[in-house]
Amino acid sequence: MNPVIACSCVKCQQYAQVVVEKKDQDLTCPYCFHQWGRVSDPDHIFDRCPVCGCRQFYIMKNFNQMIGCLIMLAGIVLVPFTYGLSLPVFALIDWVLYKKVTSMVVCYRCASEFHGFPPKEHFKPFMHHIGLKYDRYR
Repeated sequence: MNPVIACSCVKCQQYAQVVVEKKDQDLTCPYCFHQWGRVSDPDHIFDRCPVCGCRQFYIMKNFNQMIGCLIMLAGIVLVPFTYGLSLPVFALIDWVLYKKVTSMVVCYRCASEFHGFPPKEHFKPFMHHIGLKYDRYR
């Protein structure tokens, strides 16, 4: 799988994905052809975000959080009928999905998503005190 950078275009507001195939590649919106930035070296892409130039990233699961909440909500709704046994079953389903889904790296400033890049162990999950610093840019 080729690495992909995904974000909302600042010009047309469409969510778009660009496959990173080579060095010195321009990141161009496939809808309006607005240039977001440039990837000079995919191996060192996390030195600075190619879209906004930010140096801070966080790691998160590439999974729709709403689906996870709906799974747990289904378990909660079924509690009276299953005498509470539905909660551990649905929690187990949620946990298995969490373990199976891959992670992605996200830029704090522009929320660009980096899928399929080599894993970086030094990234941490989202930290609210850092996210608050970048709220004014979104």
